[in-house]
Amino acid sequence: MQPIPTPPNPFVADTGTLVIPSFEEWFFLPGDWLIYVLASRVPAGAALFEIGPADYGGTFAGFLAWVCWIVLAIAAIAATSALRRLDRAVTDRIVGAALELRRRVRMALVFARHRRKLRGQRKEPSFDVGEEPSLSRDEQRALELHAKLAPGFALAVSDVAEELDTRVHQVRVVLERLQKLQLVQSTVGGLDGETAYTLTAAGRALLQMRHARPRTA
Repeated sequence: MQPIPTPPNPFVADTGTLVIPSFEEWFFLPGDWLIYVLASRVPAGAALFEIGPADYGGTFAGFLAWVCWIVLAIAAIAATSALRRLDRAVTDRIVGAALELRRRVRMALVFARHRRKLRGQRKEPSFDVGEEPSLSRDEQRALELHAKLAPGFALAVSDVAEELDTRVHQVRVVLERLQKLQLVQSTVGGLDGETAYTLTAAGRALLQMRHARPRTA
């Protein structure tokens, strides 16, 4: 059995010089090579359907080439879509990790400054029942809001205003009075340089005293 000739090389001219294939040669290239593989690997099947080197550049080669180019285009689209999804997923992970790292660093700085401030402060004065200060309804509610905070967290003025459903300047007056009474203390924690507050030991003791006091009918 004679060997089957390979398809013409569109990159080499008859003179042996390198050339750029034409559009037609590019188009038929995968079809010609599929016919060559079929005729050389499955000669019985190729002979049954009369497929051979005579089909190079013909209708059957064009049909095979058209199918190959369609499959290649679909594969390229699928690969591009997969790469875009992977890029979005990786980008989201990186952005999320950066934001989480920024949040943790910010919290660590807040905790460090808060502990340093607490170490530099004197022990807060205690008071007995006779010295219990009178508080307005908003001042009482502001204290209770701060009592619900987890350790290391603070409430900004705007947060308290939103919870009390009142104006920011009114809340600022309330918190400044509570600070003068040493029931809350200012700390770092508000966004954009906004002042934030935490509950002091005296403020917590006052709330505990008021909650433990029996209510009169």
